[in-house]
Amino acid sequence: MRLSLVILLFTAFSISASENLSDHEAFCQQDNTISCEHYLQQQLTATTPFSNNWYRIKAYQLNYLFDKQQFLQLQHEAGHLLTQQAMPDVFQVQLYFYYAKALFYFKKTDEAKIYAAKAVAILKEVYTAFGNPLRIVELANLQYSLGELDQAEQLLRFAQSHYSKSIDPLFLFELNSNLAHISHQRDDLASAAAYRADALAAAITLGHTGKIIIGMGNLARTQQLLGQLAAADQLYQDSLKYTAEPEHQVQHHIHLLRLLEINLELKRPAQAYSYFQQIEPAVLGSFHQQLYQQLATRLAQTAE
Repeated sequence: MRLSLVILLFTAFSISASENLSDHEAFCQQDNTISCEHYLQQQLTATTPFSNNWYRIKAYQLNYLFDKQQFLQLQHEAGHLLTQQAMPDVFQVQLYFYYAKALFYFKKTDEAKIYAAKAVAILKEVYTAFGNPLRIVELANLQYSLGELDQAEQLLRFAQSHYSKSIDPLFLFELNSNLAHISHQRDDLASAAAYRADALAAAITLGHTGKIIIGMGNLARTQQLLGQLAAADQLYQDSLKYTAEPEHQVQHHIHLLRLLEINLELKRPAQAYSYFQQIEPAVLGSFHQQLYQQLATRLAQTAE
């Protein structure tokens, strides 16, 4: 496909990268009387199948399913679309990406790598036309999930250099979060902390509670691993006002658990016990429940 045609397709498929909302959320805001899921299906039904506009809405639907982690339906929808003989390049990149994500979720890693490679192969041909840098970051995140660190970093560096003037906080949050993941995986905790600090600043500018919680938790944990216990302690404390809502209860109790751990390390048993009393271990997953038991034993030993 020639570059001029690809650019036209991107115009049809993307909204401005300066939007803080995801593509499908911005599209669904046109009708707040029904759910986004139903609005997308309504618009697909009213649109000529396999037209440019239909593919645009279908891309929003795949994005919605991915964001909501409805991986079984995502796999079904993407798998059905793969039977189509012809589709726009941009949509095909997204399709391969989401199908690979669904396969990876269901632990079909080898097959997921095949479709991730297909997405990258097409993307290399349309890099300069890629209208939304978040798509590049998402693809890099997929590569990271599959253990392809070098390929993931190449994609992120491309996005970083080509969109260096971007002030979109959502893009900056996702970019720096993913760069931090790679640095952490390579045991470069100092670089990871710097990226996480930038990600947190972007999340605060964005004003998205969920991303602020992620940003605070990731940075605080990295600071803890670096031995910067006072900074980690303060950041975890600050995060509790965001995690207090019921929808964030898992993160709330994980952060309380880390505060318990840090205060034991700082030899402040009274503060540690205060956090211990607030933790509901039943809310935690198996890994953090095991850590809870270990810390409970340590706390009991300090009282002897």
